[in-house]
Amino acid sequence: MELNPFILEIDIISVAVLLIVRFGISEYAIQDRAISAFRRLVDFSILFCILNSVSGFIPTANIPVIKIINCLKLIVCICMGCSWFLAVFFTAYASTYNLRKWFVPIVLPSAIVSVIAIVDTFSNISVEPLEMKPLVWVLLNVLTILYIVSASLICLNKARKSTNRYFRQKLYLIGFIMALPLLSLILQAKNYEMPITSPTFVVVTLCIFVFYKERRITSNSVTGLNNANKLASYLSYITQNQNPAKRLFFVKIEIDNFNALRKKHGKKSAIDALQKMANFLRQQCINRGSFIAHLDKTSFAIVTECTSLSELETLLNRLIATSATDAELAQGPWPITFSIYWSEFGTPTTKTVDELIDGCANNCYKPKTKED
Repeated sequence: MELNPFILEIDIISVAVLLIVRFGISEYAIQDRAISAFRRLVDFSILFCILNSVSGFIPTANIPVIKIINCLKLIVCICMGCSWFLAVFFTAYASTYNLRKWFVPIVLPSAIVSVIAIVDTFSNISVEPLEMKPLVWVLLNVLTILYIVSASLICLNKARKSTNRYFRQKLYLIGFIMALPLLSLILQAKNYEMPITSPTFVVVTLCIFVFYKERRITSNSVTGLNNANKLASYLSYITQNQNPAKRLFFVKIEIDNFNALRKKHGKKSAIDALQKMANFLRQQCINRGSFIAHLDKTSFAIVTECTSLSELETLLNRLIATSATDAELAQGPWPITFSIYWSEFGTPTTKTVDELIDGCANNCYKPKTKED
C-alpha cells in the first residue's frame, strides 16, 4: 500500500496523546466501571492507529497481510464502539440492570459483523481486491453510528432527568461532544482522502478524560474545602439517605461585596479572604459533623442535619456572634462580613437538589452588609 506521510504523522500524534491519557489513568481509578471501559477504549484506539500506520508500510503485492490488517482494523473499530458506549453508560448509570437487559442486542450485531469480516477476509485471502466487500464497511458504519447516537441519547436523557444541576451540566456537555465523531464520519464519507475521523475521536477521548479527572477532584485548591463536585455527590447521597429522625438543611454563606472588594484590593487579598472564611467555618462546625464546601467564587455551603429549626438557628446565631469578634476575619485590607441564606429539604418546594439550593433565596437569615 502507498505510504501517506500526512496520515502517518496524524497517527503518531494520536498515539502520543492517547498514551498520555492511558498512563494518566491510575490503577485505583480503574475500579470505577466507567473509567475501566474508557481505558479499554483508549487501548483499542491506540491499536487502531498503530494498525493504520503499519498498513502503509506493507507492499501492495502482499495481499494476505493487507487483508488481515484491514480485518483487524474493522474488528478494533467495533471494539472501540462497544467500549465507547459502555464508558458513557457507566458514567450515566450506577446500576448495571439495564445493561444486562440489553446485553445481547448490544453485543450480537457487533459479533455478527466481526464474523462476516473474518469470513470475507479468509475466504479470499490471496485474491484482489484488497478491500473487503462494501457491505462489511456499510455494516461497520451503521454500527458506529448506532453506538455514538445511543451513547449521546443516554447522556441527554439522563441529564434531562437529573435533579442535580452540576451533574446535569456535565452530562449535557458529554452528550453534545458525542456528536462530533458523528459529524466527522459524515465529512469523511464525502471527503474520503481527508483523515479527520481519527483526530476527532482522539480530541473527544481527551475531553472525556478531562471530565473523568475533574470528577475525581473533590477539594478546592484555594480553601482546602470540599468543592462543588464533591458537594453535588454528597447532596445526591444525603437526600436519598437522610436520617428520618432529623431535618436536612442547606445553608449558603456569601461573602459581602466580594467582587467589588476584589477589584479594589487585588486578587491576593481576595484569596486571603476566602481562606480566612474557610478556616472560620471549619472552626465553627468542627464538632457538628456538618458538610462544608466552597460553593462558588463568593460563597460557601453547609449541609447539616438538625432535630429542629431552632437547632439550626443556634448554629447560625453562633456564626453571626463569633464573626463579630473574630480577629482573623477583622484583619487584612477589609473586615470580612457575610450573608446567610438557608433552605430545608423535603418541603413542597424543595423536593430535589436543585430546588434545595435555589430555595435559599427565599430564606435570608442574615442580610448583606452594605459596603462602606
